[in-house]
Amino acid sequence: MTDGAPRGSATEWRHHWPVVLASGAGIALSSTHVYMIGPLTAPLEREFGWSRAEITSGLAIVSALGVCLAPLIGLLIDRYGPRVIGLVGICALCGAIMLLSIASQNIWSWWILWFLLGICALFIKPTIWIAAVSGFFSASRGLALAVTLCGTGIGSTLTTLIAATLADRYGWRTALIGLGSFWLVVTLPIALLFLARSPRRRGDRHPASPMVDRSALPGLGRREGLTSPSFVKLAIAAFLIAIVAVPFAALLVPILGSTGLERGTAASIASMVGIASLVGRLGMGSLVDRTDGRWLAAISVSLPILASGLLLYAPGSIPMASAAAIVLGLSLGAELDLVAYLATRHVGLRNFGLLFGVIAGLLSLATGMGPLIVSHVYDVTGSYTLILWAYMPVCLVSAALFLGLGPYPDFDQQE
Repeated sequence: MTDGAPRGSATEWRHHWPVVLASGAGIALSSTHVYMIGPLTAPLEREFGWSRAEITSGLAIVSALGVCLAPLIGLLIDRYGPRVIGLVGICALCGAIMLLSIASQNIWSWWILWFLLGICALFIKPTIWIAAVSGFFSASRGLALAVTLCGTGIGSTLTTLIAATLADRYGWRTALIGLGSFWLVVTLPIALLFLARSPRRRGDRHPASPMVDRSALPGLGRREGLTSPSFVKLAIAAFLIAIVAVPFAALLVPILGSTGLERGTAASIASMVGIASLVGRLGMGSLVDRTDGRWLAAISVSLPILASGLLLYAPGSIPMASAAAIVLGLSLGAELDLVAYLATRHVGLRNFGLLFGVIAGLLSLATGMGPLIVSHVYDVTGSYTLILWAYMPVCLVSAALFLGLGPYPDFDQQE
């Protein structure tokens, strides 16, 4: 932040709240294709006879594209800023979600449509919105990121409920058209109005500014950042928790259904994940500006262990399932926020788009691989029990890697 930039949390919020609102709307949309899979799994199974692995294979296609191309999108963000990319992405992704409704019995039609969706999803990845917010906030960056990423909780809750309701009443095709239409009407006006009004005061330097002089920003160079031990640990830790938390939440409806709960009950319980994630995000966001983010991250990524244990201890129990959903939501509400925050502190803002783009690529890989692996294990064993047990050691390794991060570097002093 430059000398002319606002100082202090209250001043930052007073000047820069529009970018948080616009970015939160973009974040809400960016996870729609992940959380719509759970409610639509059963209807697709009934109509086409596809296995659950085949149904969730679309997410693997999206993740493969994300791994290959997310760093490129990061470079574009560093060069041109998130506004144009985000606006194009909103329109493209909503259209691609609606286009999925034309899928036929031929599984190739499903895969081709998901390939198209994956291309569109590149232009609305969290990197875009996180980069925008990070450049405007310093003293209150943790809370600003937390509020922005509350969009994921809101998005997952609304997507789960809308998809389940429309699919049950009108069919899965109408559910997809309804979802795409809903998010287009909600997110595009907000992004047009508020992202366009992001404060651009003289002397500001931030990732949202087009053609910004990156060398003037604090942070690591590209090669230095990619080879930094802290960056490597952060990237691996983020991948491990994402491969647990994302499929756990996205497939919670069928997971709960396999324990004997009715589909409607399972969908209602799964919607608690999004609500709990809001609490987790805001709580961790307010704490991370005041304490060491490493410990908060380690605690957060350990919570799915408790959620798995509750489901294994009392399968079919509504109170236990509800408690597991709340615990999982608290974890989801903090893990991405803390990864983003720790990335801004450990690699800086100079090449944030590229470096966090690499992490985003790994998160995309986990988002696609996780549901595919979980669904395949279910197809083979007829149960999610093995997966719930496997989540526990993965979470422990992720927690250990977060704890292994060093203290925040002082880039100004280094320079």
